[in-house]
Amino acid sequence: MADTQPLPPDENRGPQILAICGSMVGLTLALVLLRVWVRVRMIRSFGWDDIFMVAAMTVLFVEMMIIIPQVNIGAGRHYQYIVPASNIVAGLHLNFVTQPLCLIALLLAKVSVGFFLLRMAPSPRFRYFIIGTIVFTVLSATGNILTVFFQCRPLAFTWDASIPGGQCIPAANLKFAAFFNSSVSVFTDFLFALLPVPMLWNVQLNWKVKSAVAGILSLGVFAAVAAIVKITFLPNYGKHGDFLWDSTDITIWTTIEICTAMIAACFPCLKPLFKAILSGSSAAKYASKYPHAGYTRKNDSTNGTVRSRAAKSGTYEMYGRSRTNTAHAIGGLHTKMDSEESILPQPSNSTNGITKTMQVSVSVDDDYHKSSRDLE
Repeated sequence: MADTQPLPPDENRGPQILAICGSMVGLTLALVLLRVWVRVRMIRSFGWDDIFMVAAMTVLFVEMMIIIPQVNIGAGRHYQYIVPASNIVAGLHLNFVTQPLCLIALLLAKVSVGFFLLRMAPSPRFRYFIIGTIVFTVLSATGNILTVFFQCRPLAFTWDASIPGGQCIPAANLKFAAFFNSSVSVFTDFLFALLPVPMLWNVQLNWKVKSAVAGILSLGVFAAVAAIVKITFLPNYGKHGDFLWDSTDITIWTTIEICTAMIAACFPCLKPLFKAILSGSSAAKYASKYPHAGYTRKNDSTNGTVRSRAAKSGTYEMYGRSRTNTAHAIGGLHTKMDSEESILPQPSNSTNGITKTMQVSVSVDDDYHKSSRDLE
């Protein structure tokens, strides 16, 4: 008697996919909307990092809208129990559509983080490194997306094996590409998450403030952890031709990776909102009280030789009156800074709370003379 392969149990993980992915996407959407509201209404500074984050959220939302019908026609179930059988092809087609969307959403989220870090870069060296990392991330994601679209000829053979004459890249090569691209994703996740630590290491901030900012930004480590968990499910994907069942954990953890990266990127931008809530201020009052709140860069108004020599110099402010630090990039020259701070009460007729005065003495190499200025 010939051995017969026993049928797997009739399990349905579709509700689990919808519950986890839906809740993560919903939470991410709420935080992105709050971020946009804070940027537009409270600090009135909407930058490229916000634009890329909104774009990432849009792509992620479209992906979620495709996951829902995908689950309704069989995703999360073994193919033996999907009726009618045509739903298998339709489900695989929708699963294919979500693959480039996931890659694009994750790419846009990482580019957003990169532009956010550029706001805080304390030196040209960090700016070049961040720009290089963004370019590397874009190139890596582009290669990954091309792999998805050119894995089979014709493309429809990817989800419909009944098409005559179809050919695909060998499964071993596809699996290697998946592992390689996932490993690169983990690397860039860790890089963007941990980069704020050396960036803020030499910045003149209170150690508590420095630790809090670095800790919040480093939440992106959880995105890297989610990517690592996703990698563990790749070896079994399609091992028995049961793609809609095998893709369950990959779909869940890919969504978690993207959402976690976006949530970690949004948290630092919500600090003005938390400060306004704790102080009992409205958005309008906060905007008038802290007109330069947030991670922004103001043009340097220094007069004299330093101004003419340092067209790229600027002042970086972290959330209003928390702290201010100054970074100079003067044509490759080295800048040394020595600062003293004092926090003084406002005059009685002022409504701006307290004023922070920073006395900065700047000495520039190559015989440039010293200058000083007050920052309020």
